[in-house]
Amino acid sequence: MKPLKPIRLIQDSILILSLTACSNNTLLVKPGALPTLETAVLPTEVDLTSTVTVIGTPEESISPPVLEEFEVVPLKIPERIQAASFEYSGLGWFGECLVLLPQFPEGRDFAREAVLFAIAKKDLLLAIEDPTIELPVREVPIFNADLRNEIKGFEGFESILFVDQTIYLTVESTAGNPMMGYLIMGEVQGELESITLDPESLVELAPLSSMRNTTFEAMTFWNGNLYVIYEHNSMQNAMQPVAYEFNQDLEFEREITFPAINFRVTDATICDSSGKFWIMNYYFPGDTFLAVDEDLLNLEYGEGETHAKNAPVERLVELQIEDNAISRIDQPPIYLQLLEDNIARNWEGIALMDEMGFLLVTDSFPDSLLGFCPKFR
Repeated sequence: MKPLKPIRLIQDSILILSLTACSNNTLLVKPGALPTLETAVLPTEVDLTSTVTVIGTPEESISPPVLEEFEVVPLKIPERIQAASFEYSGLGWFGECLVLLPQFPEGRDFAREAVLFAIAKKDLLLAIEDPTIELPVREVPIFNADLRNEIKGFEGFESILFVDQTIYLTVESTAGNPMMGYLIMGEVQGELESITLDPESLVELAPLSSMRNTTFEAMTFWNGNLYVIYEHNSMQNAMQPVAYEFNQDLEFEREITFPAINFRVTDATICDSSGKFWIMNYYFPGDTFLAVDEDLLNLEYGEGETHAKNAPVERLVELQIEDNAISRIDQPPIYLQLLEDNIARNWEGIALMDEMGFLLVTDSFPDSLLGFCPKFR
């Protein structure tokens, strides 16, 4: 199901009927303050001797602007880690290494050694210059990643964040009503030689709705605190979206308001010094419960050419953490050029590549893809 495109009123002006039998009663309406079709009240009685006075002129219908889209350049990763079964769910920087987080480090059947995957920044820079180069990838062992004994309905990891030698991960489970989220921390040994999680650090993250397959898929870090972001933040939930703020010891600090953004928020970058960061905002047409009649960002800024013709939504939105709220930066989203035939790419990971652009990774749809999107503004 495709989210319906905004329906614009063909006319913004309404003809004002004025009874000439009493010319002093002519009704004047200020330009720009005309009632909408929804609020206009049609007269129940009309004097047939009246004439029609037009106040102002109808404005022409204005189409939303067509925004520039950008193609994601695929980067070659080794065939051994390309399988859709890896279901990558996040990206994070540890120093000069980009870390790819599989949802299940041991595989969904828990049959392999638990590992994450690391790529050196210097190799990423070479691959961005020449995408035909296959990226060298090394495995990073992660211990205590099998949390089935600690978490009923364990459904793997959803996002990753490094702060110095500490790793933070969000976890999804089907043990709530119907979902439950968790936050866990661990220690990085040496220069990313291995990672050890601490099951005793687990903290519950109460979901903000009763929707299935919806928990906390994004984290960012600013001013000494973690901000954990729920996946579904549409105002169709009839509640103000919030993010959870934690200190570095995973002690809960507060809820902080989050902007209403349709579709899914699947990952976030680290904040810059001013508290600005980017989120991945994605819509898969199969998620009919996330479809909306109107999308605020489309209404406000327009959309890309391939987005106007296809059902998926793949865009990057910039936000900022301030004292009492996370707010949306007043600028158009960055729209990714969609694939043909409504093939959706479930981008589950995003990381900034210095000032050059964004690194992105999908889970299993349509396959495990790592890509680069230049930052063009």
